[in-house]
Amino acid sequence: MDSLCDNVELFVDGELAPEHAEAFRQHLPDCARCQREVTELLQLKLLAHRHAENAAESAPAPLSRVMPVAFWRRPVVLVPAALAAALLVLVAVRFLLPSRPRQDVWLAQRTERLLEARLGHPGADVYRPPAPKMMGGAGNPEELPLEAMAWLEREDPHGLAAAYLVRDDKGLADQALRKLEKLAHSPELDNDRAVALLLKGQPKEALRLVDDVLEQHPRHPQALWNRGLALRELGLPLLAAKAFTEVAALKEPGWSDEAARKAEALQRAVFERRTRWMATREAGRALREATPGVTPQGFGEVPISRLFFYDAVRAAPDRERVLALLPVARELDARAGGDVLERYVHRIAEADFSRRAPFARQYSELIDKRLSSEERERFLAALLQSREDDILLGALIQMGATARHLELYEAKAAATGDVWFQLLAAQERARVESAAGRWTQATRTLLAARGLCTARGVEYRCLCIDRELSNLYIQRRMVDAARTHTERSWKSARENNEWELENDLLWNLSRIARVVNDAALTRAYLGEYLERGREDPDMRRRAHQDLASIAFRELRVDEARREIDSALATGLPLLYGGAFSLADISRLKSEPGDEAHLNRALDAARPTLGAGERAVATHMQGRFYIERDAARGRALLQRAIEEASAPGLEDDPGARRARAYSYTSLLHDAGRRGAFPEALELFARERGMELPGKCLLAVTADSERTLLLARGASGELLGHFDESRRQPLPQRLDGFVPEKLLAALRTCPRVEVLARPPLHGRAGLLPPEMAWSYLTRTSAPRASRVGPAVHLVVFDVDAELPPESSLERLNAWTPVFGPDEQRVTLSGTEATPSRVLSAMRDATEIDLVAHGIVDGYSNTSYLLLAPEQDGPELSVPRVRSASLRGAPFVVLVACHAAHTAYSFDTPFSLPASFIEAGARGVLAATVEIPDLEAGAFFNAVRERIRSGTAPALALRDERVQWLRAGRGTAWLDSVLLFE
Repeated sequence: MDSLCDNVELFVDGELAPEHAEAFRQHLPDCARCQREVTELLQLKLLAHRHAENAAESAPAPLSRVMPVAFWRRPVVLVPAALAAALLVLVAVRFLLPSRPRQDVWLAQRTERLLEARLGHPGADVYRPPAPKMMGGAGNPEELPLEAMAWLEREDPHGLAAAYLVRDDKGLADQALRKLEKLAHSPELDNDRAVALLLKGQPKEALRLVDDVLEQHPRHPQALWNRGLALRELGLPLLAAKAFTEVAALKEPGWSDEAARKAEALQRAVFERRTRWMATREAGRALREATPGVTPQGFGEVPISRLFFYDAVRAAPDRERVLALLPVARELDARAGGDVLERYVHRIAEADFSRRAPFARQYSELIDKRLSSEERERFLAALLQSREDDILLGALIQMGATARHLELYEAKAAATGDVWFQLLAAQERARVESAAGRWTQATRTLLAARGLCTARGVEYRCLCIDRELSNLYIQRRMVDAARTHTERSWKSARENNEWELENDLLWNLSRIARVVNDAALTRAYLGEYLERGREDPDMRRRAHQDLASIAFRELRVDEARREIDSALATGLPLLYGGAFSLADISRLKSEPGDEAHLNRALDAARPTLGAGERAVATHMQGRFYIERDAARGRALLQRAIEEASAPGLEDDPGARRARAYSYTSLLHDAGRRGAFPEALELFARERGMELPGKCLLAVTADSERTLLLARGASGELLGHFDESRRQPLPQRLDGFVPEKLLAALRTCPRVEVLARPPLHGRAGLLPPEMAWSYLTRTSAPRASRVGPAVHLVVFDVDAELPPESSLERLNAWTPVFGPDEQRVTLSGTEATPSRVLSAMRDATEIDLVAHGIVDGYSNTSYLLLAPEQDGPELSVPRVRSASLRGAPFVVLVACHAAHTAYSFDTPFSLPASFIEAGARGVLAATVEIPDLEAGAFFNAVRERIRSGTAPALALRDERVQWLRAGRGTAWLDSVLLFE
């Protein structure tokens, strides 16, 4: 019911859906909040109406009097008797409103302000000290000044939104946001939209808004302040402190002092945690070097302390030093429960130290990196012949040698009876599986190990497992799983004061945000990472090279060059991803040392790379050299394609990227040379299939470069290449195809479009009066199932709408079947993803009528079906894993169903996943669509297809007919066909 209470204004205005309005009426007598808001809004509307009438009566009578459409001219919405007494107040309301509101509409009479955020409306941005409780919990402290707010409703809607927001109430924030949504964009209005989002608990969305403001107005005080709040809510305190420091530098009375205090408090809390962690680490290292003294208070509470304890026992040279570690063992055991570590100490104390002591001494030297490579190998060989299993377990990890002795390591770890080593063994096995390209098995290994993380005492090991899982999810482009898992693990690392693991997981959060092209969030994570690592060259290198990548993606070439130079200034070789960025940046803004820096980075990375990533490394060199030595560059790129096509790498993400990126470079090289037949051959070779000899458009884009090839009805090949773009491409591609190529294509009855990512699946590529479709399949189409047509319709889904969503239940749907089709329907609670996937297996026609939702973080769309254990989402991965044996034609009657996520190597969308699973065609829209109107359109297109019209022609003809009738103009040209 909360979602209904958040739509009070729609209820009062008679715009709430009938079933929701009825639910609202039934709930209203029991909801004091709803009663209050309805009463206040009715009063406000009536006062505004009275004011309008009085103003009109005092003006000269016009020739014709037209009243604005307002709530009193709409159908009456009855309210329950519970409000009758409250509404009698309206009788006593005076008719004349003030000429302007008093400042108390923004609570200026209060000695303390309720709202922590700053508003862009000048009347609401007067400094007062903060009240003790802020940001989303104070409630409505006093009655709204309705007369003044009625004046604002008419004369100053921005001021009205500000009056709602200063009261620091989530419910009022919803009303403010609805008011602001009706207004144009400006720095002040966007700032206040961000405040409303902060109150609603949406700091990511708020950050994007204030970042847009600061892009144009870097010293905007309110946006800077609210950026600090958004960053703080996102768990990025040092970057938040930096924003507040910038506000403090503006020297605004009151605000600057408070900003300075906020910055100091945020920094102090972070550095106190870091100091505690460093003290634990230093105390842990001291355990090896001398008889333990008094360890810092709470030493055993920091999970990494157990790691140092094991090393201290292994390095102890005699029985006395081992027994001196008993107090530490007992402290750690007390935290975890049990006595596994105390028993370990007693067992080692009974060892023969005439044999053990040399191994203990060498182990200590190994940790301190004082052994040469030859000494390390001799040490390991001797250990393998010894009985010092605990030292062997530590040495194999320290030397990175577990892969060579994995089964031995697992057996020795199991023999300890210590969960710590079982977790470590699972982590090492997953690494071996991952290096061999067995990504799925590695994920299963880690998830199974995660089941051991129920007890205290092994948090450090579990967080290491979490970090490895995060890495795997990112490598496999499992964005939703990566985000959810990494955010949870990052929070756990912070709660356990694991500073280094917290940094690693923060770094991974920035990688995930970069994968989905969320520049604002990527910069935020990297900014915090940089602030935490000012004294760490490796952290500075990582942050700056990834900031360079984001800047280049937005074609901010000078900024990208500055960032990559900052990474190089650390003196460390660029990491693998930084080398890729350097190859790109150097194409537009090179420096003399770029070649040496690139090769140094790749030489440093190669020993750790799997086969797929080694192919990417070869591609990077080809990408770099093709701009300087074209023949050498082409040869390297062809070699990268061969390496990526090796047996066993079919599902390797690195190999897939190497292949796609290498074709990208070769295509644009051919385009620059005007070698358009060669480019067309490259398109065909990459696709692995012969291309149509006529009525074909092939397009690719990469940063500043664009290549288009067209074959008209005569088969003549035309080409266009451009490398002058300095702004990222918009989501829609209207005007993308030059008129010369369009003229050749207009003679075609229909056009097939081969668009490489990131262009595939975007609307507007060709005009709506042309018949065209996206060529999506990269393999031979599956033969249709023999037998009668099986038409599956999924409709009237009993879906649980997301909280805080403006979605409403879809209108009732009547399935439309052909005369000879076998009819299969799923609706209500039966329309779960697993049942729908099962029913789709043998269908030849599929209609899915459901809510389509774009995940705001992963930038992927999914269909919302009935809930089940694995969730209600019919997502891209779940459709990809299906097998559509009937080669169906699929119609997605859902908003955003054709939305394509940002990707450079493979189309990532619901239509592409249906094609990959075996569909012969998919019809879907990229934007929000009205379900009844769109349903009628999609049904009409399907009827044309049933009558024998080709799908592209059926879509074009029905669209043109609707547009001529003035129907569907807002969304029709976003309906796309994939074949």
